[in-house]
Amino acid sequence: MNYKVALAQINPTVGDIDGNTEKIIAYIRRAREKGADLVVFPELAITGYPPKDLLLKPSFVRDNMGALDLIIAESRDIAVVVGFVDAVAGAIHNAAAVIRDRKLTGVQHKSNLPNYDVFDEKRYFEPGLRDLRFELDGNLVNVNICEDIWVEETLIEVQSKKPDLIVNISASPFYAGKSRARRELIARRAEVNRVPIVHVNLIGGQDDLVFDGRSYVFSKDGTLIAEGKQFEEDLVIVDMADIADIADMADMADGGYEGGDGIVSEDDLLKEIYGALLLGIKDYVRKNGFEKVVIGLSGGIDSAVTTALATEALGAQNVVCVSMPSVISSKSGRDDAERLAENLGVEYRTIPIAGAVDAYAAMLSDEFRGTEAEGVAEENIQARIRGNILMALSNKFGYLVLSTGNKSELAVGYCTLYGDMSGGLAVISDVLKTTVYKLARYINTVRGTDGREGGEEGDEGERGRRDGREVIPESIIIKEPSAELRVGQKDTDSLPPYETLDPILQAYIEEERAREDIIEMGFDRGVVNEIIRMVDHSEYKRQQAPIGIKITPKAFGSGRRMPITNRYEGK
Repeated sequence: MNYKVALAQINPTVGDIDGNTEKIIAYIRRAREKGADLVVFPELAITGYPPKDLLLKPSFVRDNMGALDLIIAESRDIAVVVGFVDAVAGAIHNAAAVIRDRKLTGVQHKSNLPNYDVFDEKRYFEPGLRDLRFELDGNLVNVNICEDIWVEETLIEVQSKKPDLIVNISASPFYAGKSRARRELIARRAEVNRVPIVHVNLIGGQDDLVFDGRSYVFSKDGTLIAEGKQFEEDLVIVDMADIADIADMADMADGGYEGGDGIVSEDDLLKEIYGALLLGIKDYVRKNGFEKVVIGLSGGIDSAVTTALATEALGAQNVVCVSMPSVISSKSGRDDAERLAENLGVEYRTIPIAGAVDAYAAMLSDEFRGTEAEGVAEENIQARIRGNILMALSNKFGYLVLSTGNKSELAVGYCTLYGDMSGGLAVISDVLKTTVYKLARYINTVRGTDGREGGEEGDEGERGRRDGREVIPESIIIKEPSAELRVGQKDTDSLPPYETLDPILQAYIEEERAREDIIEMGFDRGVVNEIIRMVDHSEYKRQQAPIGIKITPKAFGSGRRMPITNRYEGK
């Protein structure tokens, strides 16, 4: 195999057909300059993924086809595989175009259309029946699309045609730990079918989804030859002659892919979650035309982690933090919020809300007469005043409001509609509370207070610190969590400790275990029953929450779709 392949791992924007096409053409030129004979782009690179109901617009499909013509015109002296939407006889297909020397030489339609988790491809596309192969310098190359490589039967059929190379273009969304599973699956496909595989994956944030890249090249024995960066655009050039040499040596040595234990270390998971959240924030803000974000900073762990992430993703100059103390707010909380803002170098404002709380109390005094004087309604008024202030700043200055609630709170409804749930992006809404604490420690390990990685160069003893200070003050990490909506309030007044709550939520939501199975794990029956009741009865809140960044297979929203009106009580 005497040719070079370029893996063009790009970050397109859904609907920006012109911008995506310009990027594709720029990468074609770069690949050609580096001597590549073939350059491969991700799934639906021209339209961005997933385009959803844009696919129902005939003009959208036509514009995407017109963009393909522009790409064809730029393919001088190089072969190109690029994802686009193909229209044939009134049907549309998720497709890969093969282009060579300014000619469209073939089109492959996706055969296996996923319709689970966040995928809804059967709503739009018809499955393909084509088996596209093309010749490159005397080598037979087969092209397939994303899900097609996950379905073993498809690969068996492909291998019966004896290709010399399989090219898989993909838009595989991220969740923590998935990259390892994806890598091991493609390695097995290469080894079992005895054929090298080039897998090019999308990167970027799109609404609630993050695509992590990590494109791969495997030799026919399952050896990883090259890998794209995670969470970054990349252009990887691979000389296929080198792959053939490695595979031949592996054959002589009886080598090959031996698989793994499937276990991802906690440090690796935190690194992935951190990277995904940064990319999700950056692309959501950038692609939706915002410049600055505003965050309500309470001095608690959730707003601290959200602020640290936003600062790293966007730069301190683009983050505005607002403390909104009431008479109940503790001095230590205000001090912690101010110290965090100072550490991060972000703009910090204070807007007291005591006067607004008194005004509400006076306005509602007649309506509330004869009821409990300091109940949930009075507590939530404070949260809603804060939400109104943040939204007012958003309206006046064009800031995007980042809400700070975590997945544990959102799961059980321990949050206030139109209060702390107000915002345009819920950064950590797919992160359980116990993981939020781990992220705080991770941030202090890898980032200094000026946002640079690891402190001063070579200063391993002070890694993650600047001037002896953490990014997130230790006092924030160790304090007992509280919504601070009444004097002395603690989260444990309403919830079991998060060390108990989170494993129950993990089992019920992520693993979809029945209540009896969860009880058999060693949890108290009454606690399990109450948590399940809270989860099930809070769906109406979650469906009014801002969009969040998906880092688990069962993120609320597109990853877990439940009816609001629902009387099913599973055993």
